[in-house]
Amino acid sequence: MKFVKSLFIVFIALLSLTATAREAVPIVNYDDIAVATNSGKAPSAEQVKQAIIAAASNKSWSIAHQADGKLLATLIVRNKHTIVVEIAYAADTYSLRYKDSINMKFDQRDGQPVIHPYYNRWVQELKDAIRIELLKL
Repeated sequence: MKFVKSLFIVFIALLSLTATAREAVPIVNYDDIAVATNSGKAPSAEQVKQAIIAAASNKSWSIAHQADGKLLATLIVRNKHTIVVEIAYAADTYSLRYKDSINMKFDQRDGQPVIHPYYNRWVQELKDAIRIELLKL
């Protein structure tokens, strides 16, 4: 009986951790990330753009080109969650900024945008993939 009671308490504790782990968190944007290459040579803006597109493709993001020269990266997860990130780029820097989302608990709290924590994870993974692609240049 004591074991069952202990097991129940552990179960409730784990359940509450799971619930709080998915509460909305502040959105993390990445502004003016320096472009770094392994060759040490400065890439062109077109090379940076192609590295971004390759990285996004490797992580299952789709890319749309905007008229202002920026990219929109969209990730759809399990046909349930959608996130859209605007990517500005130049030969020496790039930025990843929240643009839109569906079913990601987006809200404003005290004037600060918040979202499901997986958003920040998925954007971080995209950022890491871009860094890896740029290092190939």
